[in-house]
Amino acid sequence: MDEELRLCDEHIFRCSICCNDIEERTVIFQIESCHCQFCTECVRQYCISQISIPLALIKCPNTECHSSLSSNEIRILLTDSQFQLYKKRLFEHEVTNDPRLLFCPQVNCDHVLILPEEQINSTEQAITCTQCQTTFCLKCRCQWHPNQPCSDSLTSDEMNAESNIKRCVRCRFPLERTDGCAQMTCINCKHMFCWYCLKSLDNDFFLLHYERGPCRNRLGHSRASLFLHRLLVVGLFIVLTILVILASPLLMLMAPCLICYRYKQLKNYFNNSTMWRRTVQEENASTIEQQPIISLLPSWNLDTCNISTV
Repeated sequence: MDEELRLCDEHIFRCSICCNDIEERTVIFQIESCHCQFCTECVRQYCISQISIPLALIKCPNTECHSSLSSNEIRILLTDSQFQLYKKRLFEHEVTNDPRLLFCPQVNCDHVLILPEEQINSTEQAITCTQCQTTFCLKCRCQWHPNQPCSDSLTSDEMNAESNIKRCVRCRFPLERTDGCAQMTCINCKHMFCWYCLKSLDNDFFLLHYERGPCRNRLGHSRASLFLHRLLVVGLFIVLTILVILASPLLMLMAPCLICYRYKQLKNYFNNSTMWRRTVQEENASTIEQQPIISLLPSWNLDTCNISTV
């Protein structure tokens, strides 16, 4: 009876995504590179969710696996329009991560420019798109501003523009803002910046950028919520400081123990190495002492030895 149950269980497959038991092998999808198996519908929905963000490759849904799905497998799982979107996302990722390639910053232009070697690390240099003929600054990716620093290149008209699509300042990935605050985080490079003036907010933990300048009071949140945010940041810093202060005496008490433990490990290691070296030397010495004695012994050939009896 137990053997029959075991054989029946072997025909039941459990998907690690939906955790459902499946008996029909036709609805199971196996990845070629790693042979991981999932429900076909689960893998399809997983691929659809992955193509909504910039990506290099679609990884295996198994978190412990580092394989990727091939293009043929993705083509089978997705529709034609979804597969075209996947190829577009893949192309955008390749362009944004290649320092020699550059998307035209014009919103309605998706032309890719190939930068010469001498312009890859250049700053505040004019470059013109060969398709839309837009001239922009290579550093800030804004309209070319001769004799003017990049920080002052944005005009009030550009800041008040109601365009809901802009490009990340760092990687030039196109972003769409439909609602919410003006503090934007790029989904491609995780760069944090202001939506209106495109200034970096990576180190502005208290969002003081919206307390002065042309972006004042344009965050999109109430003063109360902004105060709670700053209070939360201060509280987080206080908690981390207290943890460091409390952990310092503990680390000081544990340091001698760790040093002694490490010293014993090294001492045992060197002792074992010395004993092993001494043993090898003794074995070599005994071999050398026995070698002349063995060489003096006659070599008997038992096959040709004749013993006669009287």
